[in-house]
Amino acid sequence: MRLSLLNALILSFLLLAGCLGITQPSEESIKTMTTEHFNQQYPGLFSVIETHKDNGYKENDTHYVAEMTFKVKAERNLQEYTELIMLDQSLSAFEKISRTVNLGLLKMTMPAFEPGDELEFKRNYLFIKTDNGWLLKKPLAPDHHPESI
Repeated sequence: MRLSLLNALILSFLLLAGCLGITQPSEESIKTMTTEHFNQQYPGLFSVIETHKDNGYKENDTHYVAEMTFKVKAERNLQEYTELIMLDQSLSAFEKISRTVNLGLLKMTMPAFEPGDELEFKRNYLFIKTDNGWLLKKPLAPDHHPESI
């Protein structure tokens, strides 16, 4: 009788745990996914050396926003990086133009830097809950607020 009660309690706990699910992505997965995304945005320009989650909040049951700070090291300056993009044979003309326009916008919003300089970036990221766990969906505008979705 006592064993049956214990088995029933364990079964109930497991069912409840399955129903409740994970309410937000883990700190480790947030850091890993956002660092990979940042490094993919600026390959060969910056390397993330430190990632910090400043804040995070649930917008609803399937959306979570992580406010992040990245400390990065510049691998080259913007002029060198632009030249590298223009010489990259694997990029189409459209990709080259798109990347150089984005670099122009980046140049207008930050101070000049040289290789080896350390800079700090603040970014917000939207995570969505899927059948396979939490995934980074997209970066958000810095002034993103829950009511704007």
